Amino acid sequence: MSLTDDTFALIPAPIIEKWGSTITYLTSGTDTYNTSTGTVSTSDTTSIFKALVTAVNPKEYDGLYQVQDLKVIIPASYLPSYYPTIRDRIQYSEAGTTREARIIDIKSYRGDTPIMHVLIVRPQ
Repeated sequence: MSLTDDTFALIPAPIIEKWGSTITYLTSGTDTYNTSTGTVSTSDTTSIFKALVTAVNPKEYDGLYQVQDLKVIIPASYLPSYYPTIRDRIQYSEAGTTREARIIDIKSYRGDTPIMHVLIVRPQ
């Protein structure tokens, strides 16, 4: 374990648990092709936990993102030994409605192991 892990690994989870919003994280599973119907289905695994959901400041990310994109911060301890991928999605509540967003960018802050993941998501 690096000094970064020793110093910072325990910080994100309690802060986000207190100040975050509940989201559903949808981990994309394996695609299955049905030869008789010609459809592809994916089995998702869901995890419910708290995350910090905020607006993206385009200046932070070289202006490559749209106005409605969101930044979602997740402590790595909520996804042990798993790195988010762009195939995964999140569901969150906005004005009393459940919305779904797809991950378009991922930054993992880490020492020897991840400390937190910062996801840029685009509402669908």
